[in-house]
Amino acid sequence: MEKLQFPRFGEGIDPPKPFRERILPPEEREERIRELGKKVVERKILDREGNLQLEEIGKILAPFTRRVYLVGGVVRDTLLNRKPTEGDIEVYDLSPRQFEKIMGRVGAKGVGKSFFVFKWGKFDISLPRRESKIGRGHRGFQVELESREEIASRRRDFTINSLMVNIFTGELKDYHGGVADLERGLLRHISDQTFPEDSLRVLRGVQFAGRLGFKVPRETIHLCRQIDLSDLSRERIYGELEKLKKAPYLFYSLYYLIKMGVAEKLWGVTFTPREFFRLGKIFRFNPHWGYFFYHFRHFKRIPVERFLTPLNPPRTLRRLLHLPPLPRRVSNRFLMGLGLRSPLETFIILNLGCCGEWAYSNNLLRKKFRPPKIDPVRPKESILEYIRTQPLEIICHKGEEKCIIDY
Repeated sequence: MEKLQFPRFGEGIDPPKPFRERILPPEEREERIRELGKKVVERKILDREGNLQLEEIGKILAPFTRRVYLVGGVVRDTLLNRKPTEGDIEVYDLSPRQFEKIMGRVGAKGVGKSFFVFKWGKFDISLPRRESKIGRGHRGFQVELESREEIASRRRDFTINSLMVNIFTGELKDYHGGVADLERGLLRHISDQTFPEDSLRVLRGVQFAGRLGFKVPRETIHLCRQIDLSDLSRERIYGELEKLKKAPYLFYSLYYLIKMGVAEKLWGVTFTPREFFRLGKIFRFNPHWGYFFYHFRHFKRIPVERFLTPLNPPRTLRRLLHLPPLPRRVSNRFLMGLGLRSPLETFIILNLGCCGEWAYSNNLLRKKFRPPKIDPVRPKESILEYIRTQPLEIICHKGEEKCIIDY
């Protein structure tokens, strides 16, 4: 069996990039903006399939309007030298009837017709709009078409997501200082009036902080703390927190989960500064998609069902959350007992490689533990007896060099 290299604190995982490498350097601003425009005009913004789709969209819409913009994350990520995988497009100067007819002609699927949104390939294509909150939930909005780019861009959450670039000319429009905030690494809200209308934006701030390594200014934190999250469905809450599964800056997400009051509102937990630094230490890395949920639950000793109450996660995460925390002393008996239910690989990765060598040498990484002999009359009792009679061996102690999880 191939020996696995388990991630440990400080090794086996790429460390987060330093601040200068994850922002838009001011001295490169003009060059990056020119490069962005060039990529858009030459259709080199996504992968090959996405670029072909963008070219097709341009050909279809060119006879009707020249005000067609890539907006939001695709613009932000390109300026940050990240490779976007999909994009949003806003189309101006068309009536809803014209727009729907054109979208129908290309086979685009309406995913939010009341919001004038269609899905085609790797793009969400929509008409520009203004939204006004008139009821609870994400459907409680009154939607009106808007022909002015600046006004339409105000409905977005953060300044860095309000950037837009014309697909025909490559011209970048920045009405809210998004480029400046990319240079400073800031997640700043656009409007005190429109931001609170969608409470999901608080969770978007948490996950963007973890994914980008950006900071949230005090005024945005203060606004987020005042927003009620009770109108959010479990599906929408988990849909945002799920995006932390590959976030390289989990300690940022943890910090804003606390500072914005999300942890208290969802699970009724608060953190002292000492608790934050203890948990933030292990959130410097993110080796597994369930890492954040597993350690957050166990660190605050939140019962599984209470932790799951505001979420609607898949079965795989539910099973993962039932895994026990790392004990103070990790023994061979503990690992054998744990291995009865499932192979130890996931548990070891979640705990940054602790006891990985023992599991490898005992062939329990990807296989369940089975004693050499099981009494068919009383199988459960005979298995437990076998484990209890094994000579006790302490594999490692919590907090030592080979096992740095120390809470």
